[in-house]
Amino acid sequence: MRAADEENEIVESAAHERKLSVNRIVSKITTKPVWWLERRRSYSVRSRYDRLPALQVKAARMRFVVLTTPQTLCDALWAAWSWYRFLRDEDCELHIAVDGPISDEERAAASHLFPGVSIDSAQWACRYVCARTPGLQPFFDNHPTGRKLALILAMSDRGPLIYSDYDVLAFGRPDELLAAITQNVPCYFADEVDGARDLQIAERAKQLGLDYIPHFNCGFMYVPSGALSIKLAGQILATWRAPGESWFAEQTVLSFMLKKLRAEALPPDRYVISICRQFYWEKDVDYGKIAARHFTTPVRHVMYKFGLPILLRQSKEFLG
Repeated sequence: MRAADEENEIVESAAHERKLSVNRIVSKITTKPVWWLERRRSYSVRSRYDRLPALQVKAARMRFVVLTTPQTLCDALWAAWSWYRFLRDEDCELHIAVDGPISDEERAAASHLFPGVSIDSAQWACRYVCARTPGLQPFFDNHPTGRKLALILAMSDRGPLIYSDYDVLAFGRPDELLAAITQNVPCYFADEVDGARDLQIAERAKQLGLDYIPHFNCGFMYVPSGALSIKLAGQILATWRAPGESWFAEQTVLSFMLKKLRAEALPPDRYVISICRQFYWEKDVDYGKIAARHFTTPVRHVMYKFGLPILLRQSKEFLG
C-alpha cells in the first residue's frame, strides 16, 4: 500500500511539473503580445471622469498643481480628483497646467469637475522664470521637460507647492505627506531603482559643490515657499546645450536642488513607484494598503485597467 502511495505521489509530482513547464512556456510566448495589446488598446474609463463628484476649489495659501498635455488632460482630471479630495480642506487650491493649447471644451470639463479651478498653459512659467534668469530660455525652448521645470520653479517661487504629474493617483489619505507639509519639510516619491540622471548635468552640478538624491523621482513633490532658487537652476544648466543628453534633465536638476533642501522621501511602501503587474501574469500592488502610486510608462495601462476603476468605486463611497 505504501509503495502504491509513493508511486501516486511521483505521478502527481511529475504531472504538476509538466503543468508548470507548460505555463512557463505559455507565459513566455504571450507576455509581450499581451503587454503590447494592453498598452495600445483604448480604455473607455478614461473619459468617465464626469462621473466623479465635483470638488469646489477656493483660493488658498498653498497650491496643488497637476501638469499634463492636451492628450492626457482626462488622466490629469482623475489624478487631480484623487488627491484634491484629501487636500481641499488643507488650505490648498487646485491648478491644472497644460503643456500645449487648451480648448474651450477642455476648460469647461475641468471647471465642471472642479468649480473655481485655475487651468492655463504652462508657458507663462517660462516667461516668469526667464524674466529672473534669462539663461534658462534655451533649456525651456529645446528640452521636452523644460516647461515642467519652469512650472515647478515659478509656482514654488510664489508659495508652497504640491506638484504632480498626470499619472500619479492617490488611493488613501496621504497622512505622511500632510505631516511633511505641516512641518514644512520638502518631500518626494522614491524610485525603485537609481540612475535616472543626466550625467552631463550631474557633472556640472558636482562642480558647483552640489550632491544629488539617489532614487529620486520628480513626478510628485512638496516644496516650501521660495525654497527653490531660480538662480541656482540657471547655474546648474549654464553649460547645457541642445539637444541634451537624456530625458532626465529636469529630474537631475531637481534632485540636486532638493538635496540641498534636505528633502525627505515619502515611505516607499505607501507612496509607490513600481512596475508590479507590468505583465498580465504578475501580481499587482495592494491598493487598499497604499496611499498613492505613480504609474510610470511601463505600467500606464495598469492605471487605466485597475487604478481608475478603483477611484470610480471610491467616489461612490465618497458621496456616502
